[in-house]
Amino acid sequence: MINNRDKKTLTKFGKHIRKLRVEQNLTQEDLTDKAELSKNMIGLIERGEVNPTLTTIDALAKGLDLPKRKLLDFD
Repeated sequence: MINNRDKKTLTKFGKHIRKLRVEQNLTQEDLTDKAELSKNMIGLIERGEVNPTLTTIDALAKGLDLPKRKLLDFD
């Protein structure tokens, strides 16, 4: 179960990932292919409904062709 404090952080992170994806003119499906993650997982992350693991963050970084620190700089 995700508490309110965590939900705020996950929502901010998800919005940041969506922003980075859209800046690159990528659809969720494009990112799915590049990151080798399911479309469902991308959607869950972007909506802040799941707490991604480090390996998922690494896959997102590779899919977006960005350093991991760029993904985590969302405050």
